Amino acid sequence: MALILKPEGFPRPDTRLRLTVSYGETDRMGYAYYGHYPHWFEQARGRFIRERGMSYAAVEARGVWLPVRDMAVRYLRPAHYDEDIVVRAGVAAWGRASVTFVYQVFGPPDDGVLLAAGETLHACTSPEGRPIAVPDWLRSLFSV
Repeated sequence: MALILKPEGFPRPDTRLRLTVSYGETDRMGYAYYGHYPHWFEQARGRFIRERGMSYAAVEARGVWLPVRDMAVRYLRPAHYDEDIVVRAGVAAWGRASVTFVYQVFGPPDDGVLLAAGETLHACTSPEGRPIAVPDWLRSLFSV
């Protein structure tokens, strides 16, 4: 996995999700707990799909599931309690039966400091978990 550590190399189209780090998302030092980043990625990925006119549930209703096969996160600087952050998401690569999403976490938004970069590789499967080719409609949906 090649994490995208520079904003200018990020794929288009993309989405940006604004969040505020809650007290419950922090550790004793007031830093965002590392385990919350994948959840933030999931929220941004869901927004990416919704902004293209379909929900994750609607994709599944059409018989396409996208389970995570692999994930990587590079933590560069901590996000802090009560800090506004932005999670950016986009599609970086397509396989015959997979799609790779990439993420960047910035904070605070006014400074635009890159806090973390991540990637999730999703298998494209039937509801029964069998690999299927990425449908053309899904590839088209994620490209607008």
